[in-house]
Amino acid sequence: MQDHSDVSVVIPTLNEEKSIGLVIERVKKWLPGAEIIIVDSSDDKTAEIASSLGVTVVRQERKGYGAAIRKGLEKARGRVLAFMDGDGTYDPADLRRLVDMVRKGETDIATGRRFSSKPAGMSTSRYIGNFIVNTVFSMLFLRRIGDTQTGMKVFSREAYLRMRLRENGMPFSTEVLTEACRKGLRITEVGIRYYNRIGFSKLNPLKDGLKILLFMIRRRIGFSRD
Repeated sequence: MQDHSDVSVVIPTLNEEKSIGLVIERVKKWLPGAEIIIVDSSDDKTAEIASSLGVTVVRQERKGYGAAIRKGLEKARGRVLAFMDGDGTYDPADLRRLVDMVRKGETDIATGRRFSSKPAGMSTSRYIGNFIVNTVFSMLFLRRIGDTQTGMKVFSREAYLRMRLRENGMPFSTEVLTEACRKGLRITEVGIRYYNRIGFSKLNPLKDGLKILLFMIRRRIGFSRD
């Protein structure tokens, strides 16, 4: 299988001891040679399990989802940068397809699209919330994105350096897209699988959804002022 030593995969974790071993092993299988960086805020055995599998583990206080990913990206050495969740909902086999598109220069940012209809692994309330967020994003930024909140995204180092990523919380995933729009970067959505998560979700659909909506409005106003 093709060597992927030019790829860095950042995985933020918060009490994912039940899933992280499986996720790491599958990333190694589908992206052999890739740098894997676990940015961990857990109080369980997540870090211990990850360390035993020979990947880089970075300790991060609980500053938020975006803060964890940004810390991992700062330490990453690859020319292709990726992030994905560590809860078993995403398949690293799909991640490789996104990575290869960016490696070949077909796009600047490849983002996984989890659904065209509600996937089995997603609650109805989260599906409706995603639909609302996606619709508002499309209206504000005049760019149709079918799944703005996916936790699987890949971009070239050049694209990363052009983007101004500052968010610490859940809006980080949306910020990647708003910055890509601001900089005129190419965005490609790729259909991926989505499974039932292992363990408990840390997402608060209403609270985090409102934060994301307010973030998008602020960014749209900010674009108008740039």
